[in-house]
Amino acid sequence: METAAVANNVWLIGTIGVVIGFILAYLFIRITSGSVKKQLKTESELKQVKTEVEQQKNKIEEHFAESAELLKSLAQDYQRLYQHLAKSSVALLPEATAKEIFAQDLLADKTAETFDENVASAVNESQNDEKAQPKDYSKGSSGLLKSKES
Repeated sequence: METAAVANNVWLIGTIGVVIGFILAYLFIRITSGSVKKQLKTESELKQVKTEVEQQKNKIEEHFAESAELLKSLAQDYQRLYQHLAKSSVALLPEATAKEIFAQDLLADKTAETFDENVASAVNESQNDEKAQPKDYSKGSSGLLKSKES
């Protein structure tokens, strides 16, 4: 009789444990489900923002590529205009006054490499200026040590 009572107690304790486990699991899921939803929403917003940033980057790259092409075209047009004016000045001005206003050697065929080198050197100079230590002094005397001019 005692073994039957112990067996019933074991089953009763097991059943109570399972019920308490289900209740605790349900409460845990209810508490954390809000944060899971919030996390999923945040992840979707993050993906959306990343795609927007990527699209913006692509637009900027396209803009600068087009700007570079337009500038290159402008430089070539300017060079053609300059050469036309130089040829016209030689042909139209009398020889006595033709002093080579437009010297041909001043406008040598500049290539993209020369332009790129100039841009690279300008960037390097600006970076060196940024890295240089600031000057903590002003030219001449200042403050109490400044001599009064009469």
